Amino acid sequence: MNKAELRAEMTRIMKDIGAADLAERSARVARRLGETEAWRRADVVLCFLSMPHELETAEMIRAARAEGKTVAVPWIEGNNIRFLLLPEETGSLARDRWGIPVPDPSWAALDPARAARPLVAAPGLAFDRSGHRLGRGKGYYDRFLAHARPAARGLSVIGVCLSEQLLDAVPHSAGDQRVDGIVTDAETMLLA
Repeated sequence: MNKAELRAEMTRIMKDIGAADLAERSARVARRLGETEAWRRADVVLCFLSMPHELETAEMIRAARAEGKTVAVPWIEGNNIRFLLLPEETGSLARDRWGIPVPDPSWAALDPARAARPLVAAPGLAFDRSGHRLGRGKGYYDRFLAHARPAARGLSVIGVCLSEQLLDAVPHSAGDQRVDGIVTDAETMLLA
């Protein structure tokens, strides 16, 4: 199966998961992530804001704040992604054409090179047991990680997903960035 075919298949699988099941399993992923060493040592959590039919990250964000961690969320600028510091009170965020909550571009930007032990909770349509990640095809996270990894001290990248999204193999290219571990609702796998 090529990348486009696997993206279509994984999108179909995620759409078939009911809202209550998705919420409960997403909370399990958040709890399991909170048990990892990468989470415990992180001072900053870079966490995506969920789109419909995607792992929900609200519990991860709540847990990070409860533990005094800084939370930053992605903002797309052209072909690149940067992370903005999520304020305590945001109100209801507008959603873009894909249903993704849109941060306010006036929020302060995070410089990963200055962040202490950042943890990226990486989204993906699918991951494999070698740490390859299949995103949505725009390459935002791959470009961000290629730049941030050499600059940030102690950066960890953990793929977060449901068990259906963890496969034996996903197609990948030379520029695709691998994750250091994967946390699902059923297992935790650290690769680095």
